[in-house]
Amino acid sequence: MNRFLHAALLPLARQCGSKLLVKNELVSNPFLLRRMITSVEHSDVVAKYLKDHEIKVEGLNPPPPALSFEDANIPENILQHVTRQFDSPTPIQSQALPIAMEGTNMVGIGQTGSGKTLAFLIPALVHIHKAKEQNRGKAYSGPTALILTPTRELAQQIQDVASEYRNICKINLVKCIGGESRYRQLSLYDNRPNLMIATPGRLNDFLQAREMSVSDVEYVVLDEADRMLDMGFEPQIRSILDQTKSEKQVLMFSATWPPEVKELAEDFLNDYTFLNIGSIELSANKNITQEIVFCDQFAKLNTFLDKVESLDSNKMLVFAETKKSVDFLERALRKRRINALGIHGDKSQMQRSSVIQKFKAGHCKIMIATDIAARGLDISGVDYVVNYDFPKDIENYIHRIGRTGRSSSKGTSITLFTDDDAGFAKKLVEILKESNQEIPKELYEFISQKREEKQMKRYGRQDQSERGFRRNSFYDNPREYRRNNKYGDDRRQSWNNNRDDRRDNFRNREDYIDKY
Repeated sequence: MNRFLHAALLPLARQCGSKLLVKNELVSNPFLLRRMITSVEHSDVVAKYLKDHEIKVEGLNPPPPALSFEDANIPENILQHVTRQFDSPTPIQSQALPIAMEGTNMVGIGQTGSGKTLAFLIPALVHIHKAKEQNRGKAYSGPTALILTPTRELAQQIQDVASEYRNICKINLVKCIGGESRYRQLSLYDNRPNLMIATPGRLNDFLQAREMSVSDVEYVVLDEADRMLDMGFEPQIRSILDQTKSEKQVLMFSATWPPEVKELAEDFLNDYTFLNIGSIELSANKNITQEIVFCDQFAKLNTFLDKVESLDSNKMLVFAETKKSVDFLERALRKRRINALGIHGDKSQMQRSSVIQKFKAGHCKIMIATDIAARGLDISGVDYVVNYDFPKDIENYIHRIGRTGRSSSKGTSITLFTDDDAGFAKKLVEILKESNQEIPKELYEFISQKREEKQMKRYGRQDQSERGFRRNSFYDNPREYRRNNKYGDDRRQSWNNNRDDRRDNFRNREDYIDKY
């Protein structure tokens, strides 16, 4: 690049505010040049892309989104593998990759199934590559990149994706989760892994026993941060992060933005870029068609079995609230000669992994699960999600149905709704409205019914008037109500009428006492 072009682009580079300019690396960084050209020549395209995908970015001069993987400054060996699998980045990948590749701390809020695994895994591989060159000849003191997840299934899923790049990038990795052999995990750690994928509980146990170290970690990902905090892992997360390098890049991904997650971000990320896809509040994927089936509690099982049979051989994930229900539904389906497999917390990790692998491979078309499969599982080709039991937490409803309609594909969710679920009708209507779904009139009837029950519980019997329901007369004038109340009048009259009988009985009792 000649000095005239350098002088012409220098104001644009200052406007971008990139860290690369501080190091005077304008000439040797084609990504910075591409960023400046994108911000000038394609500003209208970028603005339209951000608007169409509801991408909101807050921070100090955040980079524009990468509309293709070639624009994301990905190393050539990784880029070739990525482009063979995907045509273009998802919205969260297009914006998160440029931010992460610049070394900036980031918080990403997005719906499930948005493709964030690749968004934080590619920067991790780049960090590992640079660290291998810098630390050549030095003693090993732990992995370079650390990914923390709330569940074993999510850790397994991330490992499956990372394993595809193991040979390409020549890295070792270790997965530290509960339910598997500690001895095997320690053996893998002895192979000097560059990437560690772990659940907070198991990793904290290893660190407290001084069997592992994370003192060399310079890149940390907190995936499903809100779920980890809900599960009570905050002390373990803080303990682990305190043992990593003081200067590190931290990426935090979450489906919601509660105060607890915000506090954790402020403690460990300091200055960070905030990326939000869609609403900050938890919202359903608009690519999913949500169907509500109303039935009686006693006819629920037959309704479910008939529905499953009508869906023929589609790939289906069924959610039940309890472990007992999972086993019961598995037996009920097999009695109808429908092949199904179930997973829940009482099954070993080996059994759970085996069932998930069979379901992914298509050897079994129906998998029944508790909420352990509601978050993190990325299984392609799931046509239907069926909620046999409505979840006790409305957030889990969104996470459950998010197992279908992954990335940009379409999906369908079917939810059985009974009288026992009436308390969730109002929140369910809000979710359906937000995702532009058709709202059944039965849900509004449930809302009215629940409102009347609440009023009855609070105010007692309701009197019908021309203006609708109102408080009964006791609350208008309690003294007058007691005076005119029919039940009270009858009771008072009965007491007066029996006064002579009570007096005679009392005299007879005195005579009895005197006599005996």
